[in-house]
Amino acid sequence: MEKLEGYWMEAQSLCQAVDEHLKETQAQYQALERKYSKAKRLIKEYQQKEIEYLKRETQRCAQVGAEATLLKEESGQLQEQVKLPKE
Repeated sequence: MEKLEGYWMEAQSLCQAVDEHLKETQAQYQALERKYSKAKRLIKEYQQKEIEYLKRETQRCAQVGAEATLLKEESGQLQEQVKLPKE
């Protein structure tokens, strides 16, 4: 009977150790899950910001190109006006 009680106590002790280890592992898992979710959210935010930045840059480049074309045309017209007629 004492042997059985010894086995029982040993089994309970082992169960407690396994239970503690399980709780620690679950806490680590939850911490990693939170970090993963945060990283995933940040990646999405940065990707969205990058898309918005590229759209703005594309629009800005198109605007600068259009303004450059207008300035070239205006410059050509002014050069024509400045030219003196040949005698």
